[in-house]
Order: sequence, then structure tokens, then C-alpha cells
Amino acid sequence: MKLNKFKTIAPAVALLLTASLSSCMDDLDKGNINPNVDASPNITGLYSKCYAGLIMEGNDGNADFTIDDAGKSTLLRNLFNFNEIPTDEAICWWSDGGITDVAYNKFDSGNATLKNLYYRLMSNISYENHFLSLDAAKAEPTKYAEVRVLRAYSYFLMLDFFGDPTFIDKISAETPRQAHSYNSKFEEGKSYTRAELLQLGREFLFNWVEKELLEAEPNLLEAKPETDTDPDYGRIDKGTCWLLLSRLYLNAGTYLNNDGQNNPHWDKALEYAEKVINSPYKLFDDDKMSAEAKANGYKPYDLLFMGDNGSNGASCEALLPLMQDGEKTQGYGGSLFYVAALWDDTMGTVADKGPATSEKWQGMRVRPQFVKKFFTDPTVVVNKSAKEIRDMNVDDRAIFWGKDRTLELGDNDKFAAGIATPKWNNNYSTNGTPHDSKNVDIDFFLFRVAEAYLNAAEAEMHLNGEGSAKAKKYINALRERAHAAKRDSYTLNDVLDERSRELYCEGLRRTDLIRFNQFGGTQATYKWELKGGSTNGTTFAKTNNVYPIPSSEIRSNKNLTQIDGYNEVQN
Repeated sequence: MKLNKFKTIAPAVALLLTASLSSCMDDLDKGNINPNVDASPNITGLYSKCYAGLIMEGNDGNADFTIDDAGKSTLLRNLFNFNEIPTDEAICWWSDGGITDVAYNKFDSGNATLKNLYYRLMSNISYENHFLSLDAAKAEPTKYAEVRVLRAYSYFLMLDFFGDPTFIDKISAETPRQAHSYNSKFEEGKSYTRAELLQLGREFLFNWVEKELLEAEPNLLEAKPETDTDPDYGRIDKGTCWLLLSRLYLNAGTYLNNDGQNNPHWDKALEYAEKVINSPYKLFDDDKMSAEAKANGYKPYDLLFMGDNGSNGASCEALLPLMQDGEKTQGYGGSLFYVAALWDDTMGTVADKGPATSEKWQGMRVRPQFVKKFFTDPTVVVNKSAKEIRDMNVDDRAIFWGKDRTLELGDNDKFAAGIATPKWNNNYSTNGTPHDSKNVDIDFFLFRVAEAYLNAAEAEMHLNGEGSAKAKKYINALRERAHAAKRDSYTLNDVLDERSRELYCEGLRRTDLIRFNQFGGTQATYKWELKGGSTNGTTFAKTNNVYPIPSSEIRSNKNLTQIDGYNEVQN
């Protein structure tokens, strides 16, 4: 049975709400402690709540903030919505909440779904700030360091998505200010363009996140892979911190220079990626698979995304597994979303099985340009099942369903328009029975060793050229695991494509495209179907490399300045 740290969440958690949440938490008074909870929280419960904010909706099935659908409040679901749907990897045809506007790169500050992302992150930060303010928490240095990393991750996402968001690092009744105002270079009373304020905010948050991670790292658990029966499974350790640092440094050009390729920190991105690669964490490959899983028709990549991934050996690759148990951790925005939103009744896995959940919402598909990452002629997947595509022996990561579907998206008005992916499913590699017929057991591997290999390869090429033997070795390790043909040489563009093949639909694609200057802006020559809302794809403003602060926040907090002036630094 899986351990379930989330069930230890105390029913009474004191949370000092900040003004940044007031517009969505209209049932609570701004700046006041929640009157329905104990002002002396159980430390273990609050610690668990900080982790739960990564994958759960809230306590007892209720969202942490006012929303019409609790499942939409979950961080994992919003990572997909805002880092996958606007890219070449995925699209959704649902019309609610402005999702299709996000898919067409036409979002604005009034987008209803955008508020869910912002409020989830601010809600998580509020819990993290609360825990870190307590003397009892400071007396437990390892847990204290873990929550510092969790808060740093929350602000890393704020930096990546919004650039210059609200910044709060302590419990306070004061009206929150924006990140740029904390930058030592900011001069009160001086006139700034909105683009200049955005850059000041980005610089401040980059340095703040870096400092938090470096200071937390010594007190974390040693890097060590575990299974779901081990006591520390699902806790942040040094490995998680290293990979987050590597991700931060990899994107330093975006955050510090507004140019992903103009990066002063490639060396640090490589250093911290190699700390992960050389740690006890390892890629999950054929040698680590059980004979039973192989006999049941699976390959190593499959087991990373199945219902027993916490016990089938794949967790040797999981730097931070977010735990799910169909009996105990139920919700519509965690791992269940990654199955239900991508499946319908007609589909099957590479082993010709259903998803092992009754939930099939028929929403997300992949775009033709992503299929082309695996097949020069992407039409070869049309009218083929996932097993038939697997039997083509091209690349184990090409997990597609093409039966009775079109390659093209057309008007994006139905699930059958576009190729589906059954990458996630709740089956057990042992053919065992999941815990629940509806809710899934799939632990979500938020940070994986494979990312470290890709980060290292990219940074190494920038430092020592595209002909680097080390970079080639790192890429070939992933291709060998996927039983894909290895190549004699690779370019930086090959790295971007390899990231897509390895990490698709895991919440990283938009960030990667921006780093390669291939998302917004006139320099973005890469087009995909319905990019910018155009059938054949079109460029859109570099403004859209960051999301606007929700209009509800701007209206409720006079200290905030909208960042829609980002077009002042177009190129």
C-alpha cells in the first residue's frame, strides 16, 4: 500500500491571508487569520499541506480558494494548461475558461483559467510562508529546508509565467507589492516603462530563488531514490534542489537578458545537472525492469507513467514523485487529469489495454508538428493503434493513438481532430489491480533524471560546441533507453527536439521554446498548426512570452502594475 503523506494534513491550518488572495477568497477578510481554524496548527499537517499544494485541490476535497470547479485549482493541471496547450505539443478543444484562447496564444488578463494558475501559486506561497514563520518549524532544519525549496519552486514558476508578480516572503497584513519594488536597483519615484519594471522583477526573483535554493541545499536529505514503501518517498532531497537550480540556470538568459541564448550561467546549469547525473538517482532502463513487466509488453519509458510507478522500479528516476492513491488522494486536477483529459473510450495503451479509470474526458491531443518529431511522414500514425505504432520500433516514446482520427486539427472542435496520446494510464506493469476504479494511483514524477541529461547536453554544447562528445553521450543515453537510433552528432536544435520527445506533456515545453527564442516574437521562425490561432501557424508578439497578471489582481491591489508593456522590448 502506498504511503500517503497528504492524509496527515490537519483539518485546522492557520493561514494569514495576504491581499493578493482577497479577490478570489471573498469568504475571508483580507489580512486576517481564517476564523475557522486553530491559530496553533499541527506542524506536521502544515508541512504536508505545503507538499499537497503541488498536486491536490485542498483539504477534504475543497479547493484552497473560491472556484467553480475544485479540480481546476490544482497546480499540475495548470502546468499543463499554460506550458503545454500554447505549444506544438498539445491542444484542447474545450471552450470553458478561455482554454482555447490560451491554445491560440491570444490570452489576456481577464482569462478565467489564468486566475486559477495565479491563485494556486499564491495560495501555495501563503502556506509555505506560514510554515516558515513558525518557531517549531525552524527547530526541524530538514523539513524547514524542504519547504524553502517548495517556496522557491513556487516563485520560480511565478518568475517563469508572470515575470514580475506579487512578492511576499513572510506573513503580513500589509498590502503586497510587486517583485520589481524589491530589486535594489529600483528607485521609488523614478519613471520606468512597464518593460523596465518587468525586467527588474525578473532579475530580483532570479536572484532570490537562487539564494533560497543554495541556502536550503546543505540541510536537505541526501540524494537517494526510494520506492513508495520507503519512509522518505516523496520528500525533497538534494537531488531535487540540484535539478531545480539547473533549470533556473538553464533559463537565465530568458530571465536576465530577455534572450534565452544570451545566458551567463551555462556553466552552472551544467554543474548542477551533472550533480544529478552522478548521484544515486539513475535513468530507468531495461536492466532495471522486471521480467514480468517485459513479458507484459512494456518498455522502460512506459513504466514511468503507470499506476504502479512508485513500486515497479521506475522511481529510481523520480527526484520528486508526487504521490497519488486512488483510495486516499482523490481529485480532478492531479494525475487523474493527465489520463482523463487525454483519453476516450476508443483508445488503448501500447499493450492494448484501457486507461484503468472510468474517467475519460476527451479533451487534449497533440499537434501534427509534434508527431513529426518522431516520424518524417507523420501520416503513418493515422488509423494505427498505440500497439501498432510501438511495433514500428521507431522510438518507445512515440506513444500515440491514431485510430479513427485525423492528423490535422481542423477547426479544433472535436476530440477526434488530432492524434491522441495514452502516455499516462493507471494500469500496473504486473497486471495488478489499481486501488480504485475511478481515481488513479499514478505518482507524478515532477522532476526526473532525464531532464538532467538534457540540461547537461544543452549547456555543454553552449560551452564547448555542438560537437561535444559529452553532450552526445548524454543524448544517446536517452535514445538508447527509448530504443531509438543513436546518431553520430547533434545540434542545439536537436536538443530542443529531444526534450520534446522525452518530456512531452510534462509541463516544460513553453519554457523550452522561449529559451530557444521560438515561442513569441519575430525571431521565432518555428510554426505549428493553430499557433497564433492561424491554421498554418503565425508569429505572435513577444509580449506573450509572459502571462499578464490577472485583471482581478490589478483591480484589487493598487501596488500592482500590469506588464502588458512588454512589447516595448520587441525584436
